[in-house]
Amino acid sequence: MSVLSQNRKVFCDAKVEEYLLGLGQKGKICVGLLIGQPSLQQTDYIVHANGLKERDPDSDTGTQDLAAADDVSEHALVETRMLPGGMYVLGLFVAHPKNIFEDNALLQRVKRMLLSMKASFDANPLLMGYCDELTNGGRIVLHIPTKGNQLKSKMISLAAENPTVSPCDWKRADKTTKWHQFSTYFDTDDVCPLRSKSGKEQQYETEANLTECAKTITEQLAEAKVLFNSELMPAKENVRQLFKAGSKEGKTQVRIYVPSPTTLSDQEATIEQLSGALKFDGIVSSKVYVHDQCSFYELERFIKSDIVRSLMARIQIHCDSLVQLDSDPQDKITLNELPRKLYFPIQPNVPGYPQFTEYLFPDEETETVLGPIQAMLDLELDAEHINSTVEIVPAVKEEERHDAKECGGGSVADGTDGEVKLNSSTVTTIVGAVVLLIAVVAYFLLK
Repeated sequence: MSVLSQNRKVFCDAKVEEYLLGLGQKGKICVGLLIGQPSLQQTDYIVHANGLKERDPDSDTGTQDLAAADDVSEHALVETRMLPGGMYVLGLFVAHPKNIFEDNALLQRVKRMLLSMKASFDANPLLMGYCDELTNGGRIVLHIPTKGNQLKSKMISLAAENPTVSPCDWKRADKTTKWHQFSTYFDTDDVCPLRSKSGKEQQYETEANLTECAKTITEQLAEAKVLFNSELMPAKENVRQLFKAGSKEGKTQVRIYVPSPTTLSDQEATIEQLSGALKFDGIVSSKVYVHDQCSFYELERFIKSDIVRSLMARIQIHCDSLVQLDSDPQDKITLNELPRKLYFPIQPNVPGYPQFTEYLFPDEETETVLGPIQAMLDLELDAEHINSTVEIVPAVKEEERHDAKECGGGSVADGTDGEVKLNSSTVTTIVGAVVLLIAVVAYFLLK
């Protein structure tokens, strides 16, 4: 008795497919990313596709070869920072005169691209780059001919050491997929240990310490409960049932409750000497887009992943902007203001369609993000399309900022140690970084 496995289905929005076919008609070799949402129903929904920019558009060499695997994986990593909850890089498309599934050399290069992307995301797990739980390790690969309009797609599985190729059904969606938006916020106020670089007592690795804070929040969210209109919803039920019950679109209240930590017994308690503490606090906004058939199990997973991804994206962007040498003097107190989140539509003329995200530092103008959006997503927008009011950083008066004495660091000149007011008795001085994620969520709180 044989068992037939069902091919994975891929539904592509009509406008996205038109974009893909347009790339093929240009006649140039092109590699790009397929962005969308996977599901437990063995169905993927493609909401966006974008080709990678040529390194030298005036050169003829770029028309004869595929992009380097490292370039593709780097682009996918950065682009993932811009994706909202529930959206992932689901695979690649290749515009090429040869059928990439029949040319073994081309197919091997595509496999190397996928493996390079996987390695990149494995090295950055808190960006939540893949959702293998829903895709079973499969990645979509789409071939776009440079002559004709016959799209061909396959699934390449990365679950095994040697990637395998299997069929998948690519379908153009006649109607735009109905998307439901769920919005919430997550308030964090944690104190984490501040660790110095190995062998360098007075030097601190900013990104490593902030990443540890994000890991702590990830662990908290793993145990958290998500309530919809103050109710725990059955995991297997799909979100469409919520709106049948009378909830209005966009008015569903989403609340995240994190259980309080348990008290350690004397036998389990340990004392560790640390050089300082890092206060990690602020409010993170979250918007998640899901299709009709999405279950509450998937939705909760997307919400938690979105919060973690948003935190890690801000940390990486912030640390990429820092220029600090080991010889630089260390301040007693350091304020790291992480960038705030903006939202923008990928199809401005389609109401309810998923919005992607960008990040903006306090001293930057909204127009700053238009260039990166165009470069990363091949998407041209106007400043009026950018929603910069979901997260607002309040102006902090200089006299309201904490000084070293308030935080327990004392002054360098007097050489005295200030009193530390922390819940943990293991920390005796505070020398750290005060991280302000974002301060206020404006009229976003689900009115």
